[in-house]
Amino acid sequence: MYNGRMLEIEIKAHVYDKEKLRNTLKTFAQYQQTVERSDLYYHIPVKEIPGQKPYITARIRTEIKNINGKDNKTVYVTYKKKELSENNIEVNIEKETEIKDENVLISLFNDAGFLLAHKKAKHVEDYITQTVFGNATLELCNIPPLGDFLEIEILSESDDPLKIQNIKEELKKLLSRCEIPESCIEPKYYTQMLSELEGKN
Repeated sequence: MYNGRMLEIEIKAHVYDKEKLRNTLKTFAQYQQTVERSDLYYHIPVKEIPGQKPYITARIRTEIKNINGKDNKTVYVTYKKKELSENNIEVNIEKETEIKDENVLISLFNDAGFLLAHKKAKHVEDYITQTVFGNATLELCNIPPLGDFLEIEILSESDDPLKIQNIKEELKKLLSRCEIPESCIEPKYYTQMLSELEGKN
């Protein structure tokens, strides 16, 4: 158990026919909602350790959902420890909490000298389906200027290696069910891809 932390096990793949994927998702997953997300990524300097990045990353996410014709805004701050495992599947330890006013945290980060490293917009069509490991979230995402992606995620409170491996296999089965080949899996993080487009290291 992770005492409030969750393991986020996720696979991400390029989508080249959005309408076909929508039709496929409707055969086994339930549409939930459409969400607009705006992310700010801050790099926070830490003591340099050989072989490790000299910063950690915090994300401020503004999420807007349209409920009964009215936009509802929620803001989260997230800290993730990211790693890529075999087959380019992400296994992340995530800590996240809702905040009332992002401007307070933004002011703190700016005054403390934290670096605003990335901005990312994300239009999400959210679907859900049941697995033996609980709910799997399937998100059809458009991320300018990167294009369209499918993210499939299952959360786990356990770090048992066998369970994690079985969840990874379940993610690949769901990807196949979406009629997307494993060759479409994207191993890079969005922030990496955005940095490359922006000419950053």
